[in-house]
Amino acid sequence: MQYFIRESSRKVRSMRILQNMTKAELDFYSKQPTAKALHERIMKDAVYIPEGDRDAAAAYVARRSSERAENQRDKVEISPAGQKLSQAEQKAAGKSGGQEPEIEFSLRRQGDSNRFSVSFGNGAMLQRAIKQGYIEIGGRQVELADDVKKQLLAVNKQIQDAKKAVSLHNMLLHEAANARQSRDAMQEANDKMSRAMTTASRIMHGRKVSPADEKELMEFNKDLYAMAKSAAALAEHRRRRDDKEDEKISAANDEARAREAEPKDYSVEETPLPQGEVQMDISFEGEAPQVTAVGAGVPFE
Repeated sequence: MQYFIRESSRKVRSMRILQNMTKAELDFYSKQPTAKALHERIMKDAVYIPEGDRDAAAAYVARRSSERAENQRDKVEISPAGQKLSQAEQKAAGKSGGQEPEIEFSLRRQGDSNRFSVSFGNGAMLQRAIKQGYIEIGGRQVELADDVKKQLLAVNKQIQDAKKAVSLHNMLLHEAANARQSRDAMQEANDKMSRAMTTASRIMHGRKVSPADEKELMEFNKDLYAMAKSAAALAEHRRRRDDKEDEKISAANDEARAREAEPKDYSVEETPLPQGEVQMDISFEGEAPQVTAVGAGVPFE
């Protein structure tokens, strides 16, 4: 059964979603004489979403999103300037060179002023900084007040929610493309079977078929082809009938095969993930460093 995933404002159509089908499996089902095997597989293993049941559709999407994210882990990246700063801090604190820093971030000076922008490109590093309550820049501690921590967490949540939304959107695009691919494979298998049976019947009744039709029948089922040819030998005198109609049928079959031979594109154009990072501005102009602003910004170059 074909299905389409539409916007939430529209009605959810009844669907059966067959997951994790490999290209080899799909090719196997496509080469079967009928679509019975693929239909049985779908009825046995596919996830069924009742028509109009948005809760069931949402639960399926959430579960798929969770499965895709299960093995993901945070990755830490730090700019060259940040790496040098971290190494300097390690050396000043007497740490061994092989020990990883606890908190990593990117640092950028705002023009020629004594103000800096700090960027946490990784949620794990941000959580560590908030838990610690401060970060160190050039050997000086920058305290993170409670209101600054709340702002940092809020901006980080906004960025993560935006990334999840885009990831979900891209997943739905791939699911819809997989559904179209399965639908086309089933349709082509059914059409091929229908053409082969029609060709066998025409041969049995002594009617004219094209070489392409005869070749397709022989490849589809050799026993059926042999039986048709034997029956055709007994009906030789009928082969002069209905030539014009037979030529039209063969021409239509040629067009159908040409359509099936055309390359199909099931690729999707993904929406790029937002490049925002949690950033905060710090001033060293007073007696003690102060956080002057917190917000989202693009990654430092």
